[in-house]
Amino acid sequence: MSDSLRSLEGAIDAALTDLRALRIGGEEDVAEVKSVLTRLEVAEARLAGLRLQLIGEAQAAGAAAAVDQVRNSPRTTSGQASGVLRLGRDLGDRFWVLADALAEGTISVAQAEAIITGLKRLPTALGRQELERCQRHLLTFCDELGPAELTVAALRMWELLDPDGADELEATRLKREERLAKAGRALRLTPDHHGSMRLSGQLPTADAALLQAQLDALMPPASSYLDEGEVPSPEARRADALMRLAGIAAASGEVPAQGGDRPHVQVTLPLSFLTDGLGAAGVFGFGGESLSAGEARRMACDAGLIPLVLGSDSQPLDVGREYRLVPRALRAALTHRNQGCVFPHCTARPAACEAHHIRPWWAGGDTSMQNLVLLCPHHHRLVEPDPERAPEWQWEITIDEATGRPIFVPPRHIDPARRPRQHRRFRLQDLTAPPPDEGRVCPEPDPWQPTDEDPWHPRDVSTDVSGDLRVEEHQLQSC
Repeated sequence: MSDSLRSLEGAIDAALTDLRALRIGGEEDVAEVKSVLTRLEVAEARLAGLRLQLIGEAQAAGAAAAVDQVRNSPRTTSGQASGVLRLGRDLGDRFWVLADALAEGTISVAQAEAIITGLKRLPTALGRQELERCQRHLLTFCDELGPAELTVAALRMWELLDPDGADELEATRLKREERLAKAGRALRLTPDHHGSMRLSGQLPTADAALLQAQLDALMPPASSYLDEGEVPSPEARRADALMRLAGIAAASGEVPAQGGDRPHVQVTLPLSFLTDGLGAAGVFGFGGESLSAGEARRMACDAGLIPLVLGSDSQPLDVGREYRLVPRALRAALTHRNQGCVFPHCTARPAACEAHHIRPWWAGGDTSMQNLVLLCPHHHRLVEPDPERAPEWQWEITIDEATGRPIFVPPRHIDPARRPRQHRRFRLQDLTAPPPDEGRVCPEPDPWQPTDEDPWHPRDVSTDVSGDLRVEEHQLQSC
């Protein structure tokens, strides 16, 4: 083994020398870097899988010195060390299919851990054959789904394997959790005696979702703090949103649904400014400040518009009635379909999103489900069409006629092949039950025991003989 390890170290040294010489000077260099990054991901996963295999075997053999080295390594925190020990034990015990995938470099450690987390929290313990089927089926999604989505996919396996039983158990679990959440609701304001009050507590999920929607709708944009010289963190802006909510309640006596309507900003501009980008949009009440064409187009996507006809001396001659491009009923349907920002990988919630016209209204686009998507302000600016740039150098959005889901085509400077992309949340909706599998099944007896995090089975500590308890006892003795 020592010769093999020396060869591996020599290969790593040589690879580091080559990598340090890499320079990005053109598109060919970018393509080479992308290829190198992919190969490094695979190599990293394989090495991590080998390390976890050794850690699992050390625990199974009772090699206390090796386990203690992992637990007390200065390279990790105690929490990270405990997670590594637990993952190594799981991979060597019931999740050997994932261990093989790690050894081949087809999945990452984070993806393996996410699948294990989801499968271990299923309402009923899976037998080895069903567990193997689920692992193999979930591996087919690892090229498309990240760790967070894989956990959700793993949790759905029982729903797909036993729909009737899963519905009954899910209803029981939800009732129990709702009862406990309501009983445990709390809000504490504690002075720190340094000019501040510390807020802490917890709310039932439904109540917290309502509060978060209000705060997201009222959260000031980062651009509103530019005059202060420093943009505060999202947490600080959320605190400002809470005070905005309190101010609304104090002034009106009632809190409007969804944080009330958007603030009114008067922007004056000719229609030609939106279509050709020439000129400037004036913001009323801001001392002659102007907006760029892109920002004006973004605001016009989801805003109240009032047509105003001006005379030769800019005197108002006729004022039309205000109309909203995206009415509330249509936005509700859009929220149900998109479930948040639909830009690939974005996690922004619906309350923080804006309605975007795929074909701009100023270019003849209509206000319909087939021409609308939800986007957060950042990605709204990113994809807003610019009439001065060629389409292949911009993000393009289409709606799949069969599913109604948005598909994004990246510009050429991001992906020369312009391969279509879609948000991962839509892929989760297409999950099906794992097919029957003829692969080998480990014949060993199933040693599964409920974990501390298992909400379905009470745990009797007095009869628990799992590795988790032995590790906890060892930690107490070492203290």
